[in-house]
Amino acid sequence: MDIQMKLNVPAAYFFNRLIESSLYDINEQTGKNLQANQLAHFAYKRKLANGAYGRFLVTDYRPEGVYAYSMRTGRNTYSVSYNVSQLTDDVAQFHYTEQVTGENSTVNANNKLTGFMLGWFRKRRFKKMAAEIAQDYAKMLEVG
Repeated sequence: MDIQMKLNVPAAYFFNRLIESSLYDINEQTGKNLQANQLAHFAYKRKLANGAYGRFLVTDYRPEGVYAYSMRTGRNTYSVSYNVSQLTDDVAQFHYTEQVTGENSTVNANNKLTGFMLGWFRKRRFKKMAAEIAQDYAKMLEVG
């Protein structure tokens, strides 16, 4: 999956919200209260919605707007990256990529079929989440 969006929000604000969410998830899963600068190469076992576990590894973190991770489950490896850059004072470019690699050709075929069928819904949900972060920023400006 590949998503690129321009958002009416400063890149630092948007990226910080993504990182806050990641740090919250890590705390919920591990009980560890990490700081953003501790993310790079941090690994832990993550409980998935279906009750299974996956190995989660932060593969890249750079405070200027790069966050990436891989997650290995029983049958798949997910590689995800977030890149946020500043276009103008109040406009950010957001680029999200996700790649799923199965342990064999049967799993890869199933991933392609599932990705095709569910991809539109996932992209829609992801774009909605990004737009909500931008709306939160706009509301913050109105109050402040």
